[in-house]
Amino acid sequence: MAIVKTTDIFTPLVDDGYVQGQITACNVTNDIYAMGVVDITGVLVFEAFPYEMPHELAVAMLKGFADFAHDLNAPVVGGHTIINPWPLLGGTAIGISHPSKITYSSTAQPGDTLILTKALGTQPAMAIYRLLNDPQVSLADIFPNLKPKELEELPLLAIKAMTTSDKPVAEIIHEIKINACTDVTGFGLSGHAGEMAENSKVDVTIELIPVFNKAIEISNVLGYGLEKGLSAETAGGLLLSVQSDTLDLILSELKKKNIPAYQVGKVTAGTGKTTVIDSVEILNVKAV
Repeated sequence: MAIVKTTDIFTPLVDDGYVQGQITACNVTNDIYAMGVVDITGVLVFEAFPYEMPHELAVAMLKGFADFAHDLNAPVVGGHTIINPWPLLGGTAIGISHPSKITYSSTAQPGDTLILTKALGTQPAMAIYRLLNDPQVSLADIFPNLKPKELEELPLLAIKAMTTSDKPVAEIIHEIKINACTDVTGFGLSGHAGEMAENSKVDVTIELIPVFNKAIEISNVLGYGLEKGLSAETAGGLLLSVQSDTLDLILSELKKKNIPAYQVGKVTAGTGKTTVIDSVEILNVKAV
């Protein structure tokens, strides 16, 4: 058996402590699922908060994390809490798997199709979340072409995505071998696809970018580069590099589990270059 371990810590994105705990647990465990490993034997939680932060908020973050992990059958077995000038939440997850069942990000092959399992845009969505909660900001002045309802719905789409585990995808690729996989998080689609291309010594071409509805418009104003796959993601989907003779089966299994399967690009022979084509298609996604 092989042991897979990951650690991730970041600052809260939302004011609701319980939801933040869920987002963090999803992000931490997804790093294990990105390798096709489905058995998480234990999770350690790390929390930091200032003296002045309400005790109830600290408890809510821990509870959200623990409940989410419990639903994944990923038991929280301990952790550590410290006093810090600003809040942090994260954890370490440990998984086990037979070595032959592990999928790496460094083994993409020419001819593969790239499938992404979640839409993109959490960074601009969370920017709108913060602006909506700032009484001194007039969103109508910043985004005159967007309706208030459209702005309010964007963070909700992102939060739903960030609290949707990648475990069901991992269960599929654990049983049906694909060439490579990575999760799409802080370096965005282009960054993580680029890492896959470089480590696999192949070229990657991005032809489609699926985004939460109106996230592109927000990104264009705030400069996140979502239209080029540069915007950072949190608890994002998995980017699968799938060989041609397995593609239909993978798509069928994803469909059975109601998991999105956006065919975002292709892998060709090369030297590690990643290109987002000039005419890249932007697909607006209105539901998660």
